[in-house]
Amino acid sequence: MLLAGAALAADKPISLMVGYSAGGSADLVARVVGTEMGKRLGRQVIVENVAGASGMIAAQKVLGAAADGNAIYMGGTDTVVVPMVNPKAKIDWQKDLAPIGRMTTVPMIFAVPAGSPHATLSDLVGSLRKDGKETFNYATPGIGTMQHLYGALINKQAKVSMLHVPYRGGAQIANDLVGRQIDSAMLVLSTAMPFLTDGKIKALSVSDTVRVPQLPHVKRIGEEEGFSGVALPLWQALFVKAGTPATTVAAYEKAMLEALAQPEVRAKLQDSGVSVAPMNGRDLQTFVRSQAMLYRDIVTTGKITME
Repeated sequence: MLLAGAALAADKPISLMVGYSAGGSADLVARVVGTEMGKRLGRQVIVENVAGASGMIAAQKVLGAAADGNAIYMGGTDTVVVPMVNPKAKIDWQKDLAPIGRMTTVPMIFAVPAGSPHATLSDLVGSLRKDGKETFNYATPGIGTMQHLYGALINKQAKVSMLHVPYRGGAQIANDLVGRQIDSAMLVLSTAMPFLTDGKIKALSVSDTVRVPQLPHVKRIGEEEGFSGVALPLWQALFVKAGTPATTVAAYEKAMLEALAQPEVRAKLQDSGVSVAPMNGRDLQTFVRSQAMLYRDIVTTGKITME
């Protein structure tokens, strides 16, 4: 049964644009939530993987379409951060997009090899300050990623100088960390968990607003001295092009929130290392505005640029 105002052309599928390749966590979230939304809207939701430019190609594809709700953009931290570090990314999330709501967050883990002498973030920070090391490094999937910002945040708040080692994607980072080719790394929870479970790496910190159930002993960043109240979760949300009818946006928001409330949906996402963290569109705007201020501060202080 169609929800009021859910869509024009009810026989046409809704395209859900994902800026990353099939098989990753973003793709999984889109497919699980999109399928359930489709059931509630009475229309099929088809995921389109439009990889490239840190999600910006997918965003531009939605912005180039009509503002009729037939194209949904799955955005997140990159939607806000990439335009800050890359002048070529011409997108303003507040002006160009209308929020449907937040779906999930993905905790990031600051990890070191199993044989590292550091057991906590405060141990590491104390050591770096004492020894004055300028060569301790941390690896991330690339410049301007949230993992990069996580390391830059630690440098800024703790007044240390870890060196950033950008990889071209994250596939090899965990293996290089285990092999001690790098000193530390910022990993998403789903990538880190197999190595943590096998005892090959250790987690020093979690970026999210809460401790993760899988690692109850590991402090979140906001619990550390000098980081009070700070959180830097990777987040994933849905948007449509600005100007989309309010009735359509409201119907999509309702369908998304109902989808995320389903036990089987929550179980699938949580089993993959993704935290279900629903927000309506209004609360998402408030959340992103506050996070954007933190991103800007980190980017400016760390002189992060993709130029």
